[in-house]
Amino acid sequence: MNEKLTAALLVTKKLLVWLVLPLVILIFSFILGEQFEVGRLSAIAACEGSINNAACIRSKGYLAGEPYYPDLARRYFGGYARMIGGDLGASYRVEPKLPAGNLNKANDAPPEDDLDEVGEDKKPETDKKTKAVK
Repeated sequence: MNEKLTAALLVTKKLLVWLVLPLVILIFSFILGEQFEVGRLSAIAACEGSINNAACIRSKGYLAGEPYYPDLARRYFGGYARMIGGDLGASYRVEPKLPAGNLNKANDAPPEDDLDEVGEDKKPETDKKTKAVK
C-alpha cells in the first residue's frame, strides 16, 4: 500500500508542477493584462472630449497609438490579454469619431429608384416622331 501511495503522490506532484502551475501563471498574466487594458481604455474614454487627445492620453501614462504602453512589461501583458481576449470575442479597438462633414453619408448615395437600374443596360429611347417618319 505504501508503494502505491508514494507513486500516487509523485504523480500528483508532477501534475501540479507541470499542469496546474503553468495554467495559474497564464491565467494570472491574462488577468493582469486585462487590468492594464481596462486602464488604457478608461484613459481614452476620459480624454474623449479634450482638444488634443494624444497629449491627454500621454499625460495619463499611455501612448495614443500602437504599442499603447511606454514600458515593456505592460506592453507584453497587454498584448497577451488582447491576443487571448480577442480570441474569446472581446474588442479592444477604439473606433475613431467621424469628422462632422462626413456625418450625412446617406445623402451622397443614389436615390432608391436608381438602385434597381444600376446593373441594367439602358437602351436609348427613340422618339416616336422619328419612327413614324421612317
